[in-house]
Order: sequence, then structure tokens, then C-alpha cells
Amino acid sequence: MFQAIDRAQIRDFDGFYHKIVEDIKASIVDGTLKTGMKLPSERDLAAQFGVSRVPVREALKTLEFMGIVQHIRGNGVYIRSVDIHDLLQHIEFAVQNDSDDIKQTLNELFEVREAIEVKAAQLAAAHRTEKDLQILRNAVFAMECDIKANRNHKQSSMDFHSGIIDAAQNKILSSINKTLLNLLWLSRQKSAEISGRGPIALEFHRKLFKAIQDKNTSSAGELMKEHLGQAKRALSCNKE
Repeated sequence: MFQAIDRAQIRDFDGFYHKIVEDIKASIVDGTLKTGMKLPSERDLAAQFGVSRVPVREALKTLEFMGIVQHIRGNGVYIRSVDIHDLLQHIEFAVQNDSDDIKQTLNELFEVREAIEVKAAQLAAAHRTEKDLQILRNAVFAMECDIKANRNHKQSSMDFHSGIIDAAQNKILSSINKTLLNLLWLSRQKSAEISGRGPIALEFHRKLFKAIQDKNTSSAGELMKEHLGQAKRALSCNKE
């Protein structure tokens, strides 16, 4: 069922169990493993992956914590019916802050955010109401206060970006944003941790608010794309 891990590509113990986790998840996604199926025993999995039972055991613990598998005492480990909210809730547990996983996850998150939020900014500029503008105005003010008080501004940033998506008046966009909320929190948390990033982000938020207020759809889209691109580059440089 599984191929042996290429040891030349794995640097440490964490790499082994991360690879086992990813391979089992991939088998669920492609349909090889289905809900209710029983996984091979620890001994058999260790033989298939070409590792000891220790990383297999850790991988199974991780998958159980994420809600992907269920261990039934005396019976074995079974694939659960996976809920996307379970996966999102435990995303930070599944990837380590100093690993290649977190870098890849954040890069992919920014790609998703650009796909969603650039269009949302354009739609917000076209459809915003006075109530939407007040929500965005409050979020910008809250971010200003956070920065002046030297507080973490990720919540006010989250409120601003979520406010733009709600202002787009598109129920599907709002639903996607709510589904991805925990992952987006991870992205904004990492961005907010970059020294000196706050004032730059605040300036983009001010400009975005003005473009949306003025119903300038093209400017709103361009500013959002530039804002996300700048944050992605800053985060990438900070990780190197």
C-alpha cells in the first residue's frame, strides 16, 4: 500500500513521521483509503515505510489528534469520516514552525488569499454599504490603536480583511472565508510577528478603505494584490 521512505531526503526523526502522515492523508484524498477502512498494524506500516515503529506510532497519534483516524482498543486503527473543520482546527499542530511544512503551507495560503481577496476587494468596492464602511473604519482605527500601544494587531487585521469579504455581498465568498478562518489566522499571525510590519500593513489598509469608499474597483483589487504580495515577500525574507 505504501512505498518505503527515501532516507536520503529525510533529515531527522520529525521528517519520518511527517512523511508518514502526508502519505496516509494523500491515500485518503486519492481514494485508496476510504472511511471505515482499517489501517495495517504498526508493525506492517513500519515494514512498508521502511522505518521503526516509533515514527509510525507518532504519525498515528498525530492523525488521531487531527480527527483523521480512530484507534479502537484491541481492534486497530480505522479511517474516520474526515471533517474539514477538524483539519483546519489542528493545522498548527500538524506543521512545525521551524519546518519546511510551515513554509509551504504559508506560501499556499497566500496563493489562496490572493485568489479570494483580490476579487473580494473589487466586489466590496462595487457593493459596499454604509454599514460595511463603518465596520472597515472601525477595524482600521482598532489597528492604529494596537500599533500605537505596541499590541499584536492580528485580530484587527483579521477584522478588516473579513469585513472586506463581507462587504463583497457574496455568500459563497463569505462561506469560504469562514471555512478557512483558522488557516487565515495562521497566515496573519505569522505576518504580524514580523518586526516593523504593522505600520506598512496599516497604510495598505487605509488605502484599501479609501478605494472601497470611493467605489474604485480597479484600485481596490490592485492594492489588495500588492498588499498580499508584500506580506508574502516580507514573511519569506523573515524565514530565511
